[in-house]
Amino acid sequence: MTQDTLPDGGSLTGTGAETVSKAFQAVDGETRGLMAPEDLALLSRLEKEFAFTFQQLRLFARWSLDCAAWGESAFRAEAEAGIGAAAFSIGNPRQKGEAIFKGLQRAYDSLAAKAKVYPAESPKEKLPAHKFVEKELKGRIFRLCPAASEKAVCCNLKVLNIVDNCAMACSYCVLQNHYDEAVIAVPVNLKAKLAEIQLTPEKRYRIGTGEYSDSLLWGNKNDILRDLCDFALANPNAIIELKTKSANVAWILENDIPANVCCTWSLNPQLIIANEEHKTASLDRRLEAARAVADKGVKVGFHFHPMFYFEGWEAEYQALMARVISLFSPEEVLWVSLGCITLLKGFAQDFRLKFRHSKLLQMETETTPDGKITYAFAVREKLYRNALLALEPWRGSVFQYMCMEHKPMWDAVMGFAYPNMAVFDDAFNASAFAKLR
Repeated sequence: MTQDTLPDGGSLTGTGAETVSKAFQAVDGETRGLMAPEDLALLSRLEKEFAFTFQQLRLFARWSLDCAAWGESAFRAEAEAGIGAAAFSIGNPRQKGEAIFKGLQRAYDSLAAKAKVYPAESPKEKLPAHKFVEKELKGRIFRLCPAASEKAVCCNLKVLNIVDNCAMACSYCVLQNHYDEAVIAVPVNLKAKLAEIQLTPEKRYRIGTGEYSDSLLWGNKNDILRDLCDFALANPNAIIELKTKSANVAWILENDIPANVCCTWSLNPQLIIANEEHKTASLDRRLEAARAVADKGVKVGFHFHPMFYFEGWEAEYQALMARVISLFSPEEVLWVSLGCITLLKGFAQDFRLKFRHSKLLQMETETTPDGKITYAFAVREKLYRNALLALEPWRGSVFQYMCMEHKPMWDAVMGFAYPNMAVFDDAFNASAFAKLR
């Protein structure tokens, strides 16, 4: 069966007295092309026999794709059982259809709320190879972190927009929304643009470079790292953070690094790295790289972000954090952040077409005050409490905070919330700069 034929063999685009199937008007061609033949057959029956609306047909297709990606066969079983039961029920087709739809919605919501179950051997996604181009930086490259929001408890991180796009393919990454092509744009005039930035000498800054790309994956291509180190030397009141999921630290190890340049790693259990953080370094290689950098005397940091809710999550995160604590002393670590999956609205549709085996969207969601999609409050709270318990040996000696979270979660988990960005910034800087001395 092709995208242009119905499960019963009829035509999608009839002529004359023939009509176009509502199901194939409601569901776009790319989605139909990814649906299993069994689900396409059910889609057609739900339209013809049970008068599903356009919106119900769209949702059925979306739910079918999700459950197939999650490896959850119970959704299709629910559809088949609902159709079978409707055949013997009383009512017109529309009434029967409403009963089927409600059953499908309950089934989908229940499967979405389950802790993900990842396979030991991760499936391979078909991901494009990236190519490099050179670009000239224009306009302002020094900005407030794009995730900052007055509705969240924010730390006032500043960022440098340097490289555009990332060759890593983390399923949850916001860059999936930003870049349509597999092209990495590397600047040729970074040194000149950094010279334009005038920092206030009396203020302290934390400046990240890993918002629009990985900070270390490219090494010193086009003298990026050298220029950043020179900028750090010229601005001792700023900490430059090189955040990465790579193990590419050769240039860092071979060169003199200013005291106010730090390298930080985003970490997850290897099961998550294998299934959701494609083209990144393994957990072992990340930790080996971090250990080598710390041995050189460069300060490090760790971001347990985004944490996932999956089968075995509690023990996996406890073991991960215990391993980090065993490998590094508090004096070597500037900060640790915690965070959960946060998705932009509109992320899911393109994501479904790109990542066919990801369980990312298997989550009970809520919308944050600033309009983003994340785990339900109760799930996030469990993840954070477990993490803070595991990080207890570093309480008071390593600055710990939650990223992109809101006051109710801070109050529930931390027992307090910074009243504004300035107070948070001051506390953060006091801890970080003390360790630089």
